[in-house]
Amino acid sequence: MRIVAILFFCVLMLAGCNLEPQLGELVKDMVVQTVYDQASVNDSQNIFTTYSTFTIREDTLGFVSTRYSNTYITDGPSDDFVKPVSRLVRDSVIASGFTKVAPTANPDFAVNVLVLDNFNFFQTITYPGFYPGYYGYYGYYYPFVSTYYSSYGTLVIEIVDVKNYAANGNKYKVIWKAYMGDLYATVDLKGKTLEAVAQAFKQSPYIRKN
Repeated sequence: MRIVAILFFCVLMLAGCNLEPQLGELVKDMVVQTVYDQASVNDSQNIFTTYSTFTIREDTLGFVSTRYSNTYITDGPSDDFVKPVSRLVRDSVIASGFTKVAPTANPDFAVNVLVLDNFNFFQTITYPGFYPGYYGYYGYYYPFVSTYYSSYGTLVIEIVDVKNYAANGNKYKVIWKAYMGDLYATVDLKGKTLEAVAQAFKQSPYIRKN
């Protein structure tokens, strides 16, 4: 008889339940997924054509985690990740025809860049099988407990509609998202992340002023 009990937790729709020994076999090129609000970006009207200005933080990345407190990521003296990534996002938006302004200058939209740190943990409990007539030996056999975990990092870029805050019921609406990962498994964190950011905008040609 086999009984399996699984303890599993996962947030923000990140369900990569890879076992630790498999991490070395994960793809080295980060997968890029982009999604957009279809009501805002459609054939009759593309909301991006109504925008002119945007704002973005260039010195920090947000950090949202299932195991740590949510905080910010900053670069050290070498400026080796946060600033190159945020600057490429900024330059990609500017190349699409928009002008960067300060957060206090009433931008039409905001661009958020953050890292989602997802930690999964689960256990399996396996009870050994027994032969008929030998149930008296049950007490000598104890269940086998196996523990597995995985850690998965995703870079997320969001475009948030600021211009229509009042029209949206005094709510900020996310109209575009890009997901890139795994940050932890890639063999070239900076290089592959920059490639993924460029690909995210390449496969989203509707992000344009005209």
